[in-house]
Amino acid sequence: MSDVRGRVGSLVAILVIGALAAGAAGCKEQQLSENNVALQKQLEKALGDNAEMKGQLETLSAQNQELQSEMEKAKGPGTMPPGPAGRNPRTKPEFGEGTETKMTGEMMTVTLRDEVLFAPGSADLKPASKKLLDKVASVLSGEYKGYNIRVEGHTDSTPIRKTKEKWDDNWELSCNRALAVVRYLTQKGVEDGRIYAAGFGSVRPVASNTSPGGRAKNRRVEIVVWPKK
Repeated sequence: MSDVRGRVGSLVAILVIGALAAGAAGCKEQQLSENNVALQKQLEKALGDNAEMKGQLETLSAQNQELQSEMEKAKGPGTMPPGPAGRNPRTKPEFGEGTETKMTGEMMTVTLRDEVLFAPGSADLKPASKKLLDKVASVLSGEYKGYNIRVEGHTDSTPIRKTKEKWDDNWELSCNRALAVVRYLTQKGVEDGRIYAAGFGSVRPVASNTSPGGRAKNRRVEIVVWPKK
């Protein structure tokens, strides 16, 4: 009889433990379900916020493009954008045949072909070139007054032959050509404290030295102008 009671007691205990475990599992499952619902709501809210922000970003981007377009129209052709400290836009000057003017932001580069300025192998300015340089000096002393100026001499890669007794190499020739232009510009009123000469020989070609046309493009003087900071 006692054995029967013991077995019944054990069975009851097992059923109680099982019921408690089932109850605990049910509570845990309900908690996980509630957490999942909460996370789902947070995700939906985040997605909604993201969509709203994306819409605002697209609107701002469109407004920025429209503003940029209006600024480009306001600048008009042949002008530079305003520079540091509220500088006014600069007009792109043109100096005539044998020259090219390029604007890059606040920087201006005037390229002069060597045959406009010098005879082959020479660093003496041609008399006809001085009229051109007078125009350059006028612009540098007027609209670009106070800007830095670097006058660069460039050659092709062909070794010097006709005047090799005068120049050791193209590097020396390019330096003296740049210096000749600097001296003339300062004589015409460009302040010597903001201008200097630099010779690069053949190390900065703009075209291939394998053809006559390419070599002609490489033989040049460049006047680089940029604002003082």
